[in-house]
Amino acid sequence: MPKIDLSYEQWIDYVFDHTDLPSSQAWYFDHEADWWNPRPEQAVAYLARLFDNPEPLLDRFVDNQVARGLRYLIDNSISNHCVALSDNGVPIDQRVKCIYAMLSLFMRILQPRCPPILSHLDESRGNRLNGVCYMWWDIMPLAAMSKPRNPDPIHDACLAVMRSTLALPNPACQESALHGLGHWARAYPEFTAATIDGYLAANPQLRPELLRYAQAARSGCIQ
Repeated sequence: MPKIDLSYEQWIDYVFDHTDLPSSQAWYFDHEADWWNPRPEQAVAYLARLFDNPEPLLDRFVDNQVARGLRYLIDNSISNHCVALSDNGVPIDQRVKCIYAMLSLFMRILQPRCPPILSHLDESRGNRLNGVCYMWWDIMPLAAMSKPRNPDPIHDACLAVMRSTLALPNPACQESALHGLGHWARAYPEFTAATIDGYLAANPQLRPELLRYAQAARSGCIQ
C-alpha cells in the first residue's frame, strides 16, 4: 500500500529496515510491500543527506541491508528516487550538491566495507555492497550519450566524483570509477583518457586484471 508521507528518519526505515524474502529476494520484490514515491525535491534532499552522512546506517543495519537499500535508491527500475536528479523542476544547485555527496558515501561506506575484489571478474569474497559499488554508474539513471554543446553541471559533478573515487585505495572503488568512466568515454573521451592515464601513472603496480580493465575503460570498451 502507498505511504502518504515520510520524515527523513521514517524514510531510512522504509528503505533499509528489511530482511530478505523467504525466496532470498529483496524486500522490494514483495508485491504486498508498502511503497512510497517522494516528491522530486524531497527525494534529492533526502538522498543528499544520506550520501553526505551515511555512517548512521552502519550503527543500525548490516551490510546486506545497506546494499539492498542503496540498490533500491539508485536503480530506476525499482524506484524513482535518483530520477529526480534529472528533474529540471529541482534547483540545479541542489541536484549537483547531491551528486557530489556520493563521494562521501564511497569514502565512508563502500571504501571500508567492500572487500578489495574485482566484480567484473566475479571474484569470490565479495558481498552485496561490492555489487552496488561496481554497478553504481551503470544503473544510476544519469548517463552521457553525447557531450552537450554547453557545460552541464550534472555531467561535471558525475565526472568529478568518478575521478575522486578512482583515487581511493580500495580496488573495488577504483573499479567502480573505471566502470563509470568507461560508460561515459564516448561522450567525454578527453576527460576519460586524461583521468585514466593519470590513474595509471600514479599506480604502476596495479594488478594485471585491473590494468586491463582500466585500458578497456579508457576506450569505452566495457559492458
